Amino acid sequence: MTADALLSPATVSGFVFGLGLIFSLGPQNLMLVQAGLTRSHPFAVASTGYVSEIALVTMGIGGFGTLLTHNPAISGILQAACAGFLALWGARILLAVNGTSRVEVAAGCKSRFQAIGSMLAVTWLNPLVWLEAMFLVGVLSFSYGSEEQAGFAAGFLAASAIKFYGWSLAGLSLSRRFDRPIHRKRMDIVAGLVLILAALVLAANILKGA
Repeated sequence: MTADALLSPATVSGFVFGLGLIFSLGPQNLMLVQAGLTRSHPFAVASTGYVSEIALVTMGIGGFGTLLTHNPAISGILQAACAGFLALWGARILLAVNGTSRVEVAAGCKSRFQAIGSMLAVTWLNPLVWLEAMFLVGVLSFSYGSEEQAGFAAGFLAASAIKFYGWSLAGLSLSRRFDRPIHRKRMDIVAGLVLILAALVLAANILKGA
């Protein structure tokens, strides 16, 4: 990609849009942080999520996102599924807090296989990720035309790299401060409540638009 292409409006817009999602509330970001905090293969977890993001974005600019635009019923189903997924995942975290000192719902798994599997689950089984990485990227990139869609996607994925590896590094930098079980439990409680709140907000928006 040439320097002109890197600075094209489509690429810049994709990058800015991706930056806006860095602080979005969801299982992916929480898992990235917990992977760093517990030192449970954080870079393997981040890389798994990032490669999955590339695949979803490719599907989005390949036409799947535009297909959803012309089928609002499918989009509505995805949003409802997203709210349900966030609520269930948040409840799972809160319920697990009472049972063990660590919650095996994020990257806090002992083996590399478990850590990667958890990231795959909250990526490919999470409608929120589909809406962000596939639907929104597909729709927004379509407005720039076929020639600049790749630039928009490249800008978005550049910001995604900051998100995935940045959150993992942030978790690693704080790991020594959260090495006590009580600190991890408190973080799990906050994470569970945040996910349930996000689900309620999304559900309210769905009902408002109905």
